[in-house]
Amino acid sequence: MYSTNSIGSNIRTFRLKNELTQEQLAEKLGVTFQAVSKWETNANTPDIALLPELAKALGVMIDDLFSDGNMELPLVPEQIKDDDTIRIVQMKGHRILNVSPMSRDNPPIQIQFPQNCNEKTHYFKVEVYGHVLSEGSINGDVTCHGSIECPVINAAGSVLSEGNIRAHEIHAAGNVICNQLQGCYELKCNSMECTGDIQVVNLTCKQNERSQGTHT
Repeated sequence: MYSTNSIGSNIRTFRLKNELTQEQLAEKLGVTFQAVSKWETNANTPDIALLPELAKALGVMIDDLFSDGNMELPLVPEQIKDDDTIRIVQMKGHRILNVSPMSRDNPPIQIQFPQNCNEKTHYFKVEVYGHVLSEGSINGDVTCHGSIECPVINAAGSVLSEGNIRAHEIHAAGNVICNQLQGCYELKCNSMECTGDIQVVNLTCKQNERSQGTHT
């Protein structure tokens, strides 16, 4: 028997790895973005007849949707794209270690980002298999499989986090996706997707918010 306890978090994880918003995944499947949101929060589960199409849209096997959260992920070409993205991982042999909740025993990866990387010739994309803690600004597109904490994020594309984001300012031409947004004074983005609370003083969002959380 399959357990459905982890399918929601797995759908969210694979969706973010494919850089899809809830709305984009919903369009591929012919459902509403609210349905995808309910799957990811385990308020509901996908219809069994939809599982093959869902797995195909996410680029995984059906069994992967019901994985119980193994601590290691195989490093295979299907998971790691051959592109210009800077990837920061913790590995055991040839396998990527999944991130754990941030704690004293599971500290974040502290990253020194390039100076002046907001210039066109220095702009970069980074994907982190861990938590990001940066004392300086991040001037690039970020995909983080944990939480992000830094003063400022300037992204020409999107900022995607499977955990929380704590930043004083976020300027993104694309989407901002996270569990919770904390301690933010100014947020400018194309669209915002947050399953938890959004703590922001000044919010500028070009599209309607796709948020299940509350504003403070």
